[in-house]
Amino acid sequence: MKIEWIGHACFRLTAKDGTAVITDPYDPSVGAKMVPLKADLITMSHEHHDHNETQMIVGSPMILHGTENGQAGGVLTTACPSYHDDVQGAKRGPNAIRIFLADGAKVVHMGDQGCMPDEKVMEAIAGADVMMIPVGGTYTVDAQGAKAIIEAARPRCVIPMHVKTKGCGYPIAPVDAFLEAMGVPGLAAAAALDTADDAQGVVLLAPQADAL
Repeated sequence: MKIEWIGHACFRLTAKDGTAVITDPYDPSVGAKMVPLKADLITMSHEHHDHNETQMIVGSPMILHGTENGQAGGVLTTACPSYHDDVQGAKRGPNAIRIFLADGAKVVHMGDQGCMPDEKVMEAIAGADVMMIPVGGTYTVDAQGAKAIIEAARPRCVIPMHVKTKGCGYPIAPVDAFLEAMGVPGLAAAAALDTADDAQGVVLLAPQADAL
């Protein structure tokens, strides 16, 4: 499966059979370019405007909200309920952690995770081949919070997201603090990640609709 970062928490996942998935499409408030997104499946981790915008979506794909499960082509997806904050959703509501299974790989998109997931969720997401995780803080876990989740879940490789990029006006941190916390300061960004490449550790992707 090929993974590309569009921007914010929005990724395009493309399976070997051509099935395309878009996660958490954002709105103009994010500051990234609004680009056409064509996919067979759209997933939205929660109902905040920077994660559930439909104006970029081309065609009529299947759309899964929150913890809805589904399948498109060779991509099977399930989701686990969690929280957007560290007070069981009292501040920012629920968040769905999504698991994608395709091409023999397990890919986890953490959405706007705001706390350490509970034991049942950790069991479901443990040992992923790839985990996309927010690291910018303020609205989600920060660099240290993300590191704690990674150390507990032990994904083979991890992609940071939901960070301050050049166009983003949100009060969140750039990716640097996370790279420093993970021991890879100054890591160069790649255009995409293929799960077949057996990448390990932190993989920084370049956002296609913005710049780091």
